[in-house]
Amino acid sequence: MINGFDPANERFLAALAILQRRSQNAQAQISSGLRITGPADAPAEIADLLQVQSDLGRVDQTKKNLGRVKAEVDGAENAVAAALRLAENALTLGAQGAGSANAAIQRPLLAIQVRGLQEQLVALARTQVEGRFVFSGDTDQAPAYQLNLANPNGVDRLLTAPSTRLIQDAQGTSFAVAKTAQDIFDRRNPNDSLAADNLFAAFNDLRVALENNNQTGIQNALDRLHQASDHLNQDLAFYGDVQNRVSAANNLAEKFELQWRERLSQIQDADLPASILELTQTKTHTDSALSSQARYPRNSLFDFLR
Repeated sequence: MINGFDPANERFLAALAILQRRSQNAQAQISSGLRITGPADAPAEIADLLQVQSDLGRVDQTKKNLGRVKAEVDGAENAVAAALRLAENALTLGAQGAGSANAAIQRPLLAIQVRGLQEQLVALARTQVEGRFVFSGDTDQAPAYQLNLANPNGVDRLLTAPSTRLIQDAQGTSFAVAKTAQDIFDRRNPNDSLAADNLFAAFNDLRVALENNNQTGIQNALDRLHQASDHLNQDLAFYGDVQNRVSAANNLAEKFELQWRERLSQIQDADLPASILELTQTKTHTDSALSSQARYPRNSLFDFLR
């Protein structure tokens, strides 16, 4: 009889193959730390695994979006705060030019200082973060304003794009994160005329009144600056609120990320102590099987006929 066709041999080889597969699977889990590396490993759990991975990917993208928005919102908030300080400086210069009998002598020099503040104000309206003009609305690759002292508000308006961009938190709730330069610095009436609280116009009115030694004009410009400053405080509060919402949204995203990672670990990660025990047991069983097979009689019919 040929041993290769012995049913006992076939059973032995089949059992040995099973032990080898178990050993290889245990070794793979120990080396990778994963129980599931492909659909064949756990067909019934693949749908849950893919869903959790999708949820994790969505949360990760949300965190990236929030990080980018945070940088822009922080830059915008800093710019508005700086604009408010410029307005306070302009109010101080205007008060100096509005008062004493000697003010007329100081007014041309004060006008030069106000012009310097105007230049700084326009620069703030052109604030960029990561290559984006944060006050240019949906057209954020170009500045919205440039200095032009010949105009009543001291600037040229280069674009009027609205800001429609929203950001989502990890639960899908959307909120606005930005205002435009026109909302903040160049407020207009419904007919597009300059509003009383137009910040650009208030600075320009003060400069022109100081240059022309116009005390009434200086006082009117100061009144306008007060109104514009009040509106700037509202804009500053808006960005402060957005900063808080972005921070809360990021905290929520991190909470969800932790939950999904824990769930992914429950589904996918290997039980290392169990895998090590499985590897040890399969080795023991394999060694025992090989030892037993070595002692199995190899006599054939011809051995008994001799």
